[in-house]
Amino acid sequence: MTEIGERDKSTELISIRKADTHDAGLLYSVCRQSYIESFADHWNEGGLAWYLDKVYGLDALERDLRNNHINYFIAYYDNVPAGFMKIKLNSALTDKVGGKHLEIEKLYFLAKYQRMGLGRELISSARLLAKELDIDVIWLGVIDTNVSAISFYERNGFKFFDKTRLEIPYFKDELRGMWRMILQAGADQQKPIDK
Repeated sequence: MTEIGERDKSTELISIRKADTHDAGLLYSVCRQSYIESFADHWNEGGLAWYLDKVYGLDALERDLRNNHINYFIAYYDNVPAGFMKIKLNSALTDKVGGKHLEIEKLYFLAKYQRMGLGRELISSARLLAKELDIDVIWLGVIDTNVSAISFYERNGFKFFDKTRLEIPYFKDELRGMWRMILQAGADQQKPIDK
C-alpha cells in the first residue's frame, strides 16, 4: 500500500491541484459530466437537471469557490481533468464526536478514469489538508448500496460510523440509504471514536 506522499508507477500520470476562483468553468464541466456518468439513473424524472443546476451550476460553483470553508481539488490524469473532490471544513459529523472535522462531500471521476488511482490520491490530499489544519476527523457519506465505493473507502482507512437517509427531492427512494464513514486524522488516531 502506498503511504501518503509516496507515488508508485501507476500514479505517475496523476496530479492533484487545489481549485481557485478561476476554475469555475472547468469544474462546471468536470463535475457535471462525472456526476451524470455515475448517478444519472439515481433520479426520478426531472431530478437530475434540477440537481445539476442547484449543485453544479456556474453560480453555485462560483459561490463555493469564494467560500473559505469549501475546497475543491481537481484530479488530472496525463494532464487531462479527470475528476474532483469537494471538501467542507468545519462540517461536524455529530456533536458526539469531538475535535475538528472535515467532510469529503463529493469525490467523483469521469468513467474512463475510474480505478486508476485518482481516488487514492485525492484521499491523500484530504489527509494532508487535515494534517495542515490540525483536523481530527475526516468523514463522508456514501449510498449504502454502492458496495464498490464502500470497499474503496474501507481500503483507504475509513470505518462505518452510522446510517442516515438522504433527504433530497427527486432522488429514488430505494437509493436514499446512506452510510456515514469516518477516518481519524488527528495525532491520536489510535483512540476509538464513540458514537
